[in-house]
Amino acid sequence: MMETEQQVRLNFLEEAEDFLNSLESVLLQLSTVAVEKQQVDLALRAAHSLKGGSSMMGFNTLSEVAHRLEDFLKIIRVRYQDQLLKTEVETLLLQGLDTLRQISKFYQKEQEIDPIWLETNVDPIFEQLTDYLGELKSEDEDALLSQEEDVNPALLMFENGVEAILQQLESQFTVLEPEQLYEELISISEQFIEFGLMAEIEPFIDLSQSIKKELSLITIEEVFSFAKEALETWQRSHALIALGRLDNLPTTFDFSCDTSVELNLLDELQALENLENDPLDDISFSELASSMLGEESFNDLQEAFTQLIDEQSEASEELKNIQNQPNLNQNHRNFRISAQQIAAFNRLFEDLILERNSINFRIDQIKVFMTLMWQRMQNLEDSNTLLRRWYDSVSLNYKLPQIVENSPRSIATNVTLSSLRTNLKDKFDVMEMAQYTDLHLISQEQMETIVQLREVATDIDLGFKELTQSVSDFNQTTHFLYDNLIRSQMRPFGEITQRFPRLIRDLSVQFNKTVKLQLKGETTLIDSSLLDLLNDPLIHLLRNAFDHGIEDPETRLQMGKIPEGTITVEASNKGNQTIITISDDGRGIDLNKISSRLISQGMSKEQVELLSEKELLNQIFEPGFSTAEKISELSGRGVGMDIVKTNLTEIRGEITVNTKLGLGTNFTLIVPINLSVLRVMIVESKGMVFAIAADTIKGVIQLNPEENTVKWGDKQISVLNLPEKFHFSRPNKPFTMTGTPMINRSIALIIEDGDTLQGVSVDRFWIEQDMTVRPITTPIPLPPGFNQSIIWGDGRVIPLVDLAEWVKSFDNNAQTINTIKDNSVVTEKTSTILVVDDSINVRRYLSIMLNKAGYQVEEAKDGQEAVDKLLNGLQVNAVISDLEMPRLDGYGVLEVLKQKDEFKQLPIMILTSRSQEKHRKLAMNLGASAYFSKPYTEQKLLNTLAKFIDRSMLLN
Repeated sequence: MMETEQQVRLNFLEEAEDFLNSLESVLLQLSTVAVEKQQVDLALRAAHSLKGGSSMMGFNTLSEVAHRLEDFLKIIRVRYQDQLLKTEVETLLLQGLDTLRQISKFYQKEQEIDPIWLETNVDPIFEQLTDYLGELKSEDEDALLSQEEDVNPALLMFENGVEAILQQLESQFTVLEPEQLYEELISISEQFIEFGLMAEIEPFIDLSQSIKKELSLITIEEVFSFAKEALETWQRSHALIALGRLDNLPTTFDFSCDTSVELNLLDELQALENLENDPLDDISFSELASSMLGEESFNDLQEAFTQLIDEQSEASEELKNIQNQPNLNQNHRNFRISAQQIAAFNRLFEDLILERNSINFRIDQIKVFMTLMWQRMQNLEDSNTLLRRWYDSVSLNYKLPQIVENSPRSIATNVTLSSLRTNLKDKFDVMEMAQYTDLHLISQEQMETIVQLREVATDIDLGFKELTQSVSDFNQTTHFLYDNLIRSQMRPFGEITQRFPRLIRDLSVQFNKTVKLQLKGETTLIDSSLLDLLNDPLIHLLRNAFDHGIEDPETRLQMGKIPEGTITVEASNKGNQTIITISDDGRGIDLNKISSRLISQGMSKEQVELLSEKELLNQIFEPGFSTAEKISELSGRGVGMDIVKTNLTEIRGEITVNTKLGLGTNFTLIVPINLSVLRVMIVESKGMVFAIAADTIKGVIQLNPEENTVKWGDKQISVLNLPEKFHFSRPNKPFTMTGTPMINRSIALIIEDGDTLQGVSVDRFWIEQDMTVRPITTPIPLPPGFNQSIIWGDGRVIPLVDLAEWVKSFDNNAQTINTIKDNSVVTEKTSTILVVDDSINVRRYLSIMLNKAGYQVEEAKDGQEAVDKLLNGLQVNAVISDLEMPRLDGYGVLEVLKQKDEFKQLPIMILTSRSQEKHRKLAMNLGASAYFSKPYTEQKLLNTLAKFIDRSMLLN
């Protein structure tokens, strides 16, 4: 389904978040690092792109506020280079950024933006910035352009002087007589040679000399055509020089005007009108063309067409070869996929896993049937061997036992004993000719049937082996698909940490602490479904490290530390788990404080003394627990750390803490990479079959049923006898499994319970495999640890048990079980427009607009891709291009395409946020057909586009 305009606008708001993040990364350094031109340019580009894109999408308030912020960045770029800004200015700029984020959220929720809210929350910020930085002046704009261009005075004089002369020449076309225009061209050529000598631009000097030389070779009738072509060449050269692209400057001027072949367009149309009523049935194209062009010209034209066709054939073959080669540049394209689509992919893959497991289950069943079939076939083979021996014996002895005649077995009526007892026996002896009876025939048929059955069984066996191999390949493909699906849903850890520097900066300013934040593993990929769920726990841990961990500067100096504290956040992947650590070099956690708080909450001193260090540290995750001496904005309420624990438990994650008093604290978070498909162990105990997440089992040990402990390494671990804990309130129907278990005896599963290891006995271990996890939704209260399930291959549901939580319950409770107006422009036939822009949302927005207007649309993500497509044969009627793009900008597109004859008449329209006259002139001099700056009027753009397409078709 085609993406709607509203969806494109919402996608742009997601893209806008990237611009805001780029802005924030620059603004956070302004008070600590001297203003650097390159960094401010990055912020300016982000603000400029946000301003232009927002305006184009109709988010006018967002565009206006981005414009105001851009103006102050320009002031900083011009007036404060290599200087430190005040913290107050940095704070105001960040607050301005926050208002942009809030406005973006308003648009995402489709809420109206109250002007009063803008007056209250936005205007004061920029008024204070004006007090600090002043207003943006025209001198600042000029200085900014001068800094961007970095040209020498001679080149600046060259550009201004040549531009003025070209404008004057263009205005004199309709005023001067041919003789006057001729003299003017000679004068301009001489002036341009002098300008070229002054700026030391040799190619421009050679070009002007070449034009002056060609002037002496033309007739007075050709002067207007000559002047127009010379003007276009000079304008193009001037634009290339202004862009600093001197390598592509033309050095010669070749003017050709063949009046014998060239026909005036009006004359051609008149000739066509005269031919409308003439009978052309008996006139061939060759005769008609020859009569119009002349015999000699027609022959030359025919020869040229033949040569062109041959060249096009060769080019087509080369193009096919190029197209058959893999395009490596397209292997790394990025796409935005909505959360709903990702969820749909996951559901489909979960269904695929269910169906795969069902196929594997049926394959295992067929294996059992195949084994049984071959056993039956072997019995038949044994019977067949005995029958063959008996048959051979009867055939030799020609004896018919009485049992045959008295046998109840029916014999076909058309086969009788009398029919076989012919007078042959009177003519031949038994040794001379074998004698056969009905029993011989039945025996022979039985033996042949057994042989045929064996052949069929062999074919079935071969087919089943091929099926087994196909299923094995399918399982492998599913495994690869699972890995790639998981990777496609992973997002870099940096997406969640990009807001952390701002958090630490604001806390440092507010509480007068100097804290450095180090981020490591920002490119580590994390399951996108977990990334958002980890945001709150990580922020709680960061705030905790800042408040409880990092000391104030005076205390750190007294302890022999540097005044600046350090908090490090690091992420890495290990197996199917993501490990995130948050560490600080602060004061550490005082275990005595934890003990004192536990005693004050009612625990006896003896009980506290029995707790291990790990058990003491785990108390900080209990609800309502806090060691802070007073309640502050950051701590003391006893909430936060328990939220961390709760959120991690919901995603099957865990957290551990290590600390050294006076040196710092380290929190380690471990979360699974994927939650919808899980590697599980299927076990059985007392007839109950259940699944356990494989990554929760530390080990498996054989167990003697009489023992209640096992040895694990150098430790003796107690074993919980699980069957003793089962007490069903109704008769229990055993869950019958098919096949053979992997371990068909009692074993102990080793799990970790806090800081201790615990063994759990089960009767047998069936299999370990990937399974789709399904939640259990029921109004009936479930036992602890029972909240998810898996579906077995035959469709039966097996509970997925959190074994540690289930076992703990035994000890604790002793319990058991916007619409855009249609501005369509009608064209006679569908035209194709190439849209070139580095923003995917801008491309989609333009595509929707053009599709509504009746155009077909091709897209290119930058100028280089657009040029490559056109040079490789893409046929379009017009191009709409942005100006600022990576790899090749809009100027480069004009520069490359307008050099080639096949694209000289191709309309190329520039659509950009750059509204300065200088940028427009450069584009027009390079051959742009039109120049639109954002915001623009849709109808005007469509009308202009239609006009240029119609003109191009008429000329072609």
